[in-house]
Amino acid sequence: MPESAYESLVRRTYRDFESGDLDLLAVVMAKEVVWHEPGRSSLAGDYKGPEEVLGFLGELRTRTGGTFKIEVLDVLSEPERAVVLQRETATKDQKGLDVIAAVDFEVHNGKITEVTVYHHDTYGFDEFWADDPGDEKDMDDIESELECSTREAGLGSLP
Repeated sequence: MPESAYESLVRRTYRDFESGDLDLLAVVMAKEVVWHEPGRSSLAGDYKGPEEVLGFLGELRTRTGGTFKIEVLDVLSEPERAVVLQRETATKDQKGLDVIAAVDFEVHNGKITEVTVYHHDTYGFDEFWADDPGDEKDMDDIESELECSTREAGLGSLP
């Protein structure tokens, strides 16, 4: 079965990422592209526009000393959409990352307009990035929210 145009476009983005030339990726992104990265790590959030998306993708490589790799396991496509099942691996600070993700690409007028990532193990992904700057503040915020919720529920304070 021949590749669809949507599958070809998405496979091209992976080849461009693997080559290390992230500027090539900008060619296939719409000006209003949005990337949704799940979790609570310092990398989680929404990235809007090609510059922010490329900055995020560059951080994956930079923070791992270039060890962040993606293996495409399968690509499912239909008009205006392609879903990539992928394996992400990396090492940093003597920790290893090995997670499976589904990445949903929306494509309109030949450009990627939205990307949503679904990690099989979001906690594992977050843990891998946990010692990055900014994560300590995130954990303090979570603990503070939990403390407030506990008091509001009339359960007293946390031990």
